Amino acid sequence: MKIYQYKTLLISCFATLIFVWGSNEVFPQNGKLVRDVVHGKSLENTVTRENPDRSVSIYLPPSYEKDKNRRYPVIYLLHGIGDTDRTWSTQWTDDGDKPIPYSGAPDIMNRGIAAGKFGEMIIVMPDQRTKMFGSWYVNSSVTGNWEDFTVKELVSYVDQKYRTLSEAKHRGLAGHSMGGYGAITIGMKHPEVFSVIYALNPAIIDWAADITINTPAFYEVLTIKSADELLQKEFYVAGTVSVAQAFSPNPNNPPFYCDFPFKVVNGKRVPSEPGFSKWQEHSPINMVKKYRSNLVKLRGLRFDSGYEDEFKFIPPNSRAFSSELTNHGVEHIFEEYNGDHRNRLPGKRGRIMTELLPYFWDLLRP
Repeated sequence: MKIYQYKTLLISCFATLIFVWGSNEVFPQNGKLVRDVVHGKSLENTVTRENPDRSVSIYLPPSYEKDKNRRYPVIYLLHGIGDTDRTWSTQWTDDGDKPIPYSGAPDIMNRGIAAGKFGEMIIVMPDQRTKMFGSWYVNSSVTGNWEDFTVKELVSYVDQKYRTLSEAKHRGLAGHSMGGYGAITIGMKHPEVFSVIYALNPAIIDWAADITINTPAFYEVLTIKSADELLQKEFYVAGTVSVAQAFSPNPNNPPFYCDFPFKVVNGKRVPSEPGFSKWQEHSPINMVKKYRSNLVKLRGLRFDSGYEDEFKFIPPNSRAFSSELTNHGVEHIFEEYNGDHRNRLPGKRGRIMTELLPYFWDLLRP
């Protein structure tokens, strides 16, 4: 009798092990990363000769290849200035070039899904870097219509090629820094396309801290005659051209084909038109009143800011944006935390894992 029970126990344990090894619920498979090229008609024939063929990294969740009848919510993830789609799609490294666990969208998604932090979603990461480091995700007569590319061409491409839940209630838009700006402003204008918005440390361009009339970069850039010379300068100088080509483009004003917001008159720094007013028009803080009816249609609007962000204008502008939303009765979540521009984003307890992805899953899941 004892021998029989012992054999039965062995058989039972062996069968259980076979089941566990073959079960995706216990040992889920990783998702798949693909990289497509999407041609943007809205990016053709630009003054700055941008490439209309844009790389797009796309994360497909673990069950995508096996469950052919299943459709998935989608998050569009926008990168910051100077970055590309690979910033999101590849694993980050520390100062010693060692991979950081829980960094890069595929790694975070695989680990988060396995841990039950959120469910399976498709993540779309487009490359929208221009020759001057960033499109700011707006329509520009100089660098191309990047808003149209994102909202119309990219979304249409993804919905046609992949098994998405193609209604706005299952589609979200997120971004970091410049990408945060893009997520907020596109969300303001297109709640019929993206219903949930999350901006990480959004570069809400408005006048504050290190972005004011006294910013040296605004005047240094006036003396520069070529792109080669520009690239030798510090970041804010090149950044000024990047923003100006997006906010105040001027196809008839070489070498950078834009109008700057300030100038020097009789030794004094003063606003320069039409550049100054165009920058004002592109400030999300100033856009709230105009787009309030769209903002209240969003199913979710959330953004955050690190106290120690090295870009000093971001925290006060984020607070001002939150106040303006509140003044116009727009529901949203704004959080400040102890961190700089990037250091709290990756990791097991990083904000992408613990805040951004669960937030989208809660609001986008079927």
